[in-house]
Amino acid sequence: MQTGPSQAWDTLQATGRICLEGEPASWSKALKSLVMVLLGLIGLLAVGVFVGFPVLIFTGMEVSAGSVFGFLGCLAMLTAMGSLVLHWHRVRNRYREVESLPVILDANGLTLRGVGPIPWQDFGLAEHQMVRAEHDSSYTRRAVMPLTAAGYHNVNQLLAYELRPRVSPATGSIWNRHHPNIYVPGVAGMRTSEVMWLINSARSLFTAR
Repeated sequence: MQTGPSQAWDTLQATGRICLEGEPASWSKALKSLVMVLLGLIGLLAVGVFVGFPVLIFTGMEVSAGSVFGFLGCLAMLTAMGSLVLHWHRVRNRYREVESLPVILDANGLTLRGVGPIPWQDFGLAEHQMVRAEHDSSYTRRAVMPLTAAGYHNVNQLLAYELRPRVSPATGSIWNRHHPNIYVPGVAGMRTSEVMWLINSARSLFTAR
């Protein structure tokens, strides 16, 4: 059952705990759409190469070693691109599965994407920041919760390596990959801003005790 932010806040204040239905965040949904578009474009290009080359031969184009090499090179390039994007698609699908796990807020901290509870003192207020994009070196705006010094140590040193990407994508150089923040989770029936408000309110509630 979907729960609005006001109802969730009332429940949290009354019982000290709220369990919400997780769902892919808006940025995650956008990446899925991008992957599907890329797969479609690569498929169209592959069909164009497969159909175009025989048509050119049929219309009288002279077949040479260079043209055959170019044809095979295009196929190899498209195959490599398709394999890369397909791998990315499978990785994203696995991540989307953990995004649907419950989001739990209680006195012990925040549980999201199957990780937690992460103590409230391990991270700061949810806010929008410019961070490194998930799959390239550019920057993009994301809703995150910056890790404190204690949280940074707990995530980057103590948390199981395979669970760290659920907290946030790794950033930094290839020899110094780390996770400086927590990506705000998606919650069914709530906008990102509402999830941020609820998490910040819960953090204030429990850290004030």
